[in-house]
Amino acid sequence: MNQTYTSSQAKKGPAVGSDQMRVMLNFNRSKQSDMYFLNDYEVTLLKAGSPLPIKQVFDLERDNRITALQAYKLLSGNSLERDVYSKSENGEAAEKKKVWFKLSLDVQDAYGNHPLKKFYPEFKFDLSESIDKYPFKGLTELGKEGMMRVLRNGNLAQADMLIGKKSVQVFVTANPQFKGLDVYDKNMNTIRQDEIFPKHINEPAHDQQKEKTISFESEIGTEAAEDRTSWESKQENPSQDHEIGR
Repeated sequence: MNQTYTSSQAKKGPAVGSDQMRVMLNFNRSKQSDMYFLNDYEVTLLKAGSPLPIKQVFDLERDNRITALQAYKLLSGNSLERDVYSKSENGEAAEKKKVWFKLSLDVQDAYGNHPLKKFYPEFKFDLSESIDKYPFKGLTELGKEGMMRVLRNGNLAQADMLIGKKSVQVFVTANPQFKGLDVYDKNMNTIRQDEIFPKHINEPAHDQQKEKTISFESEIGTEAAEDRTSWESKQENPSQDHEIGR
């Protein structure tokens, strides 16, 4: 399946171009019947203006049934929050938790996949507190609620921010790993944290490195494989996921 996505920025300026995404579905046939099962799918995303595509295989069971649209957002570098139901070993009802997902696009395994990190509530990423840290201009409580909905869905939120003495139009996305926001200008160039907080040029870098160390120490290795039926047991599971704060 091939899909073309035109972002809101591209709709306003057609010269930006559209993203091209290809999804290949991988089915397995049951050994006991003629039934076929969808185990995983491979996504290839070519961002507008990028010379090289990004690829990722999403396993439905392991990756909590990430949808194709959510896969697009993750491959675009955004984080998103969704409900995850954890299985109970004693027969009790499954527990629902709000979990943040983020792909480490700067890391690849031997199969070309990127680790999918999961940040559980115990990691204590508070989106509301993170937004309050940043010098947004004219952001009302109602506007903040709208921004939080947008970010939780894995989208970019547009706002005005005071950087230096100027009001700048920015796009932001949540960054649960560093308990903050990623900030971009109108051309989607990254705005560094020391540009936003000039009075603490040295401190954020130190704190961010400290948080990075803590976050990696908190990762609980590769997610344990769930019990699978015989027809699934031979499927390779090359990609490593990291559950954080669980």
